[in-house]
Amino acid sequence: MKAETENISLLERLAPGLRIDRLKSSPIVQILIAAALVILVVLMFPHPESIEYNYSLGGIWADKDMIAPFSFPILKDVQQYERERQEAARGVYPVFDRHEEIERADLDSLPAIARNLGNAVTARIRWRKTRSQQDSLDFESAAARLPFPLSENEWRDLIQWSLAEKGGPAEASSNLGRILMKSAAEALRIGILDQQKTHRLRSYVSVRKGVMEEVLPYERVYDPGDAAAAAIAKSDLPPGAKGFPSIASKIMRAALRPNLVYNSLETNREIDEAQDNVPRSIGFVQENERIIGRHDRITEENKQKLDSFEKAKIERGAEATDWKHWVGIFLHVVLVVGLFGIYLYLFRKRIYEDNAKLTLIGLIILMETFFAYLTSAANLSEPVDYLIFVPAASMLFAIIFDSRVAFYGTVTIAFLIAGIKGNDYAVALTSLFAGALGAYTVRDIRNRTQIFRSLMFIFLGYSLSIVALSFERNENFNAILTSLTYAMANSIFSPVLTYGLLIFFERVFRVTTDLTLLELSDFNQPLLRQLAEKAPGTFHHSMLLGTLAEAAADSIGANSILARVGAYYHDIGKMLKPEYFVENQVGPVNRHNRLKPRMSARIIASHVTEGVELGREWGLPAKILDFIPQHHGTTLISYFYDKALHQAARKNAKETVAEQDYRYPGPKPQSKEAGIVMLADSVEASTRALTEVTPQSLESAIQNMIKQRFAEGQLDYCELTLRDLTRIKDAFLKILFGIHHQRIQYPEQREEAGLRKADPARRDAPPAFVSAPSRPGPVLRDEAGQAGTGRADSTPADPGELEAIPDGPALRDTAGIPDDEAGESTEPPNPDKPE
Repeated sequence: MKAETENISLLERLAPGLRIDRLKSSPIVQILIAAALVILVVLMFPHPESIEYNYSLGGIWADKDMIAPFSFPILKDVQQYERERQEAARGVYPVFDRHEEIERADLDSLPAIARNLGNAVTARIRWRKTRSQQDSLDFESAAARLPFPLSENEWRDLIQWSLAEKGGPAEASSNLGRILMKSAAEALRIGILDQQKTHRLRSYVSVRKGVMEEVLPYERVYDPGDAAAAAIAKSDLPPGAKGFPSIASKIMRAALRPNLVYNSLETNREIDEAQDNVPRSIGFVQENERIIGRHDRITEENKQKLDSFEKAKIERGAEATDWKHWVGIFLHVVLVVGLFGIYLYLFRKRIYEDNAKLTLIGLIILMETFFAYLTSAANLSEPVDYLIFVPAASMLFAIIFDSRVAFYGTVTIAFLIAGIKGNDYAVALTSLFAGALGAYTVRDIRNRTQIFRSLMFIFLGYSLSIVALSFERNENFNAILTSLTYAMANSIFSPVLTYGLLIFFERVFRVTTDLTLLELSDFNQPLLRQLAEKAPGTFHHSMLLGTLAEAAADSIGANSILARVGAYYHDIGKMLKPEYFVENQVGPVNRHNRLKPRMSARIIASHVTEGVELGREWGLPAKILDFIPQHHGTTLISYFYDKALHQAARKNAKETVAEQDYRYPGPKPQSKEAGIVMLADSVEASTRALTEVTPQSLESAIQNMIKQRFAEGQLDYCELTLRDLTRIKDAFLKILFGIHHQRIQYPEQREEAGLRKADPARRDAPPAFVSAPSRPGPVLRDEAGQAGTGRADSTPADPGELEAIPDGPALRDTAGIPDDEAGESTEPPNPDKPE
């Protein structure tokens, strides 16, 4: 039975009350992911004008002759039409209304100002003579009636001029008023604008008086600033007074007000009318007229006809065909995305059944389609299509999954962004070519900096496709150079985007990439350092298994990095009770001497569950955690099972020995890499127990062990074929023979060997326990002399599982073993002694 995954992932952290094994592969969640992806991509597609045909200026019309089914106008290019409207608006003259009542009021105010000025001069002359307070008050009252102040010098000049004139100050002021009246009337007749000239850059102004309109040159009319100066310049002022021009200027500024008032409503109406009069079309296509012929080059004129035809179709039947348009887009997206989904369903079942990975794929596709949507919405003339970072998505697919998923994902993205760009074949080709090269450059990535080595290949992919399409369209070299510049920016930013998103996806979705595995394979990892310190024998055993697993995985095309790292961590649970495992045992005493076989089996099997818990605490990825329970599968802990059978038979116990109590909890290996580690673990143990190592004995031991695991059904779920098993056997044989090769004996070693042969008492003969097998089979011994049967349903004496039980005093258990599982110290029975 296929085992359920025990790993805690992102969804479980977000919703602790849900069973993650149900959500992980729920068909309902898969449907929701697919529906959300399709709907969001559909919303990014443009309106119909870019859907039916794909054409660009300078290209060749590859479809059949297009005949107009109805008459329609040839519309101008949008940018050209807007330029003409702006020119029409600039040609409208600003409208000003002439107010004659203001002119009359201004001319009437000049005599009053002159009289007040004469009264003020008379009062000042009297005050200067008498210096009385009353005269001072009279002067101040008269000066206050003036609309402007005068300085002391101006009062002095004005008094001197008034006294020199016949008739005194009153007559002089009256003469001044008459002089200024004439020039002021001339200024008002020409017109004074109610705004500064710097605010209007027009050549003419339109002056309206009732129903009459007069167009005046802009330089002829005055603004409030220059009207007074122009009027004084044309006046016959008396030459005697020094400060008289400044006094006259103040009088004119006070008297003259603008009589030409800007009419914004009429001006805007004139602008709107002028813009509306700009023709929208430049010609007309009659019904049944050929719009463009097959193999014709798409010129500016042809393109305008095609654009106008598409818009005319929309205007004629937009409401009637709108639902057809969206249904068509929906089917378009479903076909493209569905093809990718079919590939995952048929050839990448593990990805298809993992909703977290499907969500990740959907997010990457949405990211690229959103880039395409932004470039379309920007509506720029620059080739921003080359800023759609498709290579970033391709590299992410290749690193997170594999190069085949990356290629199919790149094809899917290329088709989708081409649809969003109006079925643009060019953007599809360039994105597909550059993305595929980017994916292939990271297919065997070994470090994160290798991502940036893809820059050159991405740019090469874009450059070749851009040059090919540009030459085909006869584009100029400036356009090609601009496109290459944008492609260079893409090739620079795509690796940067890949690097940043990869770290994000690894953390959020708990994705295990080859880069993560390579980091975990570093012996300086804290967990591996602890394993080396607390269980050095297990550590070296794991390193050897890593070498065997990597070579075997390479031989069948499996993930060699995953197999090696899984082998490194497969026995981390042994560091919690290292003294119960023979490879970590120092000295002749064994803790299992005082334990019953069932308790010993429980301790041996506990390194699996404890290893999974320890791996979770240290944050090991799910792929690595799977190796811990799967490398033993549901195999039998045969040594203690046979020992329990022997004790039960010797004591004539009525209770039966339950085989299930002596099996590992499983599950069986679920992947090729886990199956390889299981075989490597079993083969390494069986070959280490060989007394005589030759190529023949090694090959025989490896082959027998692989056949045994196959016959037990432990490899039913890991997809290893018979051809794979043969190649795995050859890879194991090559590595193990290199480890167990014979060495040259030195003279003293040969002499010692001769003495041992002549004197049997000098030979080492450790006691051995051999159970009566239920079925015949070879006896495999471990390096400590322990033996197990070669039964089809048993596991040979693995030094990582079976404990040496040498003669000697029993060691008191300190591992918290229950009293009911402790027993007498038992010596292994002598096979030569009759029972």
